[in-house]
Amino acid sequence: MLSSAVSLAARVRCFGCRASGGWLCRRCRDALLPPSNHGPIPGVDDLHIPWSYEGAARDLVLACKLRSCRPAAAVLAVAVATRIQTTGTSADVITWVPGRRRDIRLRGFDHAELIARELGIRTGIPASCLLERAMDRPDQTTLSGHDRWSNLVGAFRVVDAPSRVLLVDDLVTTGATAASCAGALRSAGSGRVEMAAPCRV
Repeated sequence: MLSSAVSLAARVRCFGCRASGGWLCRRCRDALLPPSNHGPIPGVDDLHIPWSYEGAARDLVLACKLRSCRPAAAVLAVAVATRIQTTGTSADVITWVPGRRRDIRLRGFDHAELIARELGIRTGIPASCLLERAMDRPDQTTLSGHDRWSNLVGAFRVVDAPSRVLLVDDLVTTGATAASCAGALRSAGSGRVEMAAPCRV
């Protein structure tokens, strides 16, 4: 049993430096920085974002998003849960920004949903699908900052709208996606929307 555990630990490599022994080594974890952008997002009451999008944090997001690496989602969720332990939340339910259908098919899972469900396990707050895409829009990564906002007008529909929601995504860039989802939730009756993401640009 012990030899199996040692063998498994040896195969696990840090997402940042690739050293063996854990998904995020102490050196890479200690090098992670908080986000420098603390600007508000329209419709969002509070933000829970532990890291700036650089170094090992960026590697973790890309591993989950582009390489279909499920363990990365758990590491990201732990970081957000640790942040929430400090900041606190009044959310009744966790939900997520729904991914684009094509991306979910290629990856095999919705990465934001996986982070949200892992976060639910660690916080004890139930995770539930409250949003869906009204239609697929052009990928946000191909657009300018201004076009990202206009691209997401009316992009999300609400399945259900509890009063206090914690919205999860992998990354906040301009805030357009979070604002669009928060606006949809508020229009459907949510009185408070908080945002949680591992990283912010």
